[in-house]
Amino acid sequence: MIDKGLFLLTMRYVPLTTLLRQSGVLFLSFFVFVACEEAVDLEFDVPKSKLVLSSSFYPAEPVILRVSATRPRGNAPAQEISDAQVSLFEGNKLAEVLTYYPGTETAAGGSYRTVHFRPEVGHEYTIHVSAPGYDPVTAISSIPEPVAINSLAVKNLTVMEEEGEFVYDYYLQIDYADPATETNYYDLRISQLVVPFKITARGDTLRLDPVPKAVSTPTQAAMEGNTVSLLLQDKQAESILEVHLQSRLNPENELLDRIVAELRTVSPEYYFYQRSLALPNDLGGTGLDEPVIYFNNVESGLGVFAGYNSVQRDYFPSYHD
Repeated sequence: MIDKGLFLLTMRYVPLTTLLRQSGVLFLSFFVFVACEEAVDLEFDVPKSKLVLSSSFYPAEPVILRVSATRPRGNAPAQEISDAQVSLFEGNKLAEVLTYYPGTETAAGGSYRTVHFRPEVGHEYTIHVSAPGYDPVTAISSIPEPVAINSLAVKNLTVMEEEGEFVYDYYLQIDYADPATETNYYDLRISQLVVPFKITARGDTLRLDPVPKAVSTPTQAAMEGNTVSLLLQDKQAESILEVHLQSRLNPENELLDRIVAELRTVSPEYYFYQRSLALPNDLGGTGLDEPVIYFNNVESGLGVFAGYNSVQRDYFPSYHD
């Protein structure tokens, strides 16, 4: 690796004529060297393509798995695999062979799904995937017990106007029943709903169904446009989590509705995979260019196969807290 400090210190001005003369000598030397050498066959190891799995499964719902393959060279997108054999095991017992469903115009790519089987809390599940031309892969995960949200509250609410929108700045307090005797992992997702409305020709207010609206922290933009996601590991005893949030609405056609908190109790595989995806953002602006190693629980392949559970609680703010 070049020492950048040393490189900068040894740079100096070189006259153009000298540079051209030196480059001509270098070019001539290179030409003579190439002309005198015989052709040599260089052998490079081309990495073999691997299967890539992607699945987050939930109790009492079908297990949905997407299968693709890495490309051996270049930055081409992963190749979807539609002819794989996918088997799900509960413990050592075959639960179901997953069925492939092609993608549609509204869905990105096809997926493999269970038709009859539904996973349960606390059971260990193993997925086996094989496809022609690839090494077979396997992954293991389970669904943890849910953890209840005890309470939601808002404090330190302020309202300001910014570019025609009302910005509600506040702290959302979340208390949840984290078990003290074991390690638990969480994905806390927070969204803000608003009620769009129209004024009819008769002057009546027509309210539409609530829709998610952008919510963010002062330092973190919402993921997927509308939801803030916070990865957590346990919590201090008797403590209440506080999240600094900002919700926006257009007062000309939107009414503020409820705040929705979803507490996902997640498997270690889910937590560490999502955490590895978030790491590049944590390095933003540092000037570091370190390689990012994504968490992977797929043996002989790449990706993630992970279970999670979920509870949800709504908060209807009076905005006079």
